[in-house]
Amino acid sequence: MNASTISHKDKLKLSYEFNAPKELVFNAFSTAEALNEWWGPVEAKNSAISLDFRPGGVFHFKMDFNGNVNYARFLFKTIEPYDLLEYSNAFADEHGNPIPAPFDVTLPLEIFYSLRFTETNGKTTIHLTGEPFNASQAEVGGFISIKESMRQGFGATFEKLGVYLKNVTD
Repeated sequence: MNASTISHKDKLKLSYEFNAPKELVFNAFSTAEALNEWWGPVEAKNSAISLDFRPGGVFHFKMDFNGNVNYARFLFKTIEPYDLLEYSNAFADEHGNPIPAPFDVTLPLEIFYSLRFTETNGKTTIHLTGEPFNASQAEVGGFISIKESMRQGFGATFEKLGVYLKNVTD
């Protein structure tokens, strides 16, 4: 993998705490059933097409928003249960091939994410970092321009994960 050259301050960074042990939080990324419950934009119905949860494996999924359908995929790089998950994320076609983002911002074809899981007193924090992958300067600029929107989107998605975790522990 070859991340783009981007300054430390321009990377997407956020942390989110869950009231659950890190094994449970990490495992919520490992099955299609779990991901169907919480992953993706909150305004869309998201469904897994396939999931091969291993380094080199792919998570291919569909996002349906009022009949408007988009696809995306993760390509897993590193999976270290229950501490680290790294993958590239891209919009995709129905076969899982990366395609440009379906909106009017010049974005990288892929964004590389690193999620570190830490636990203190039974609460788990995900420390997420995202950065453009093999991107042109214009694509890096597009990524930087939507960082706040991505932060809000991940926040809403992680809220859904929190609800999912609460439901599976009750």
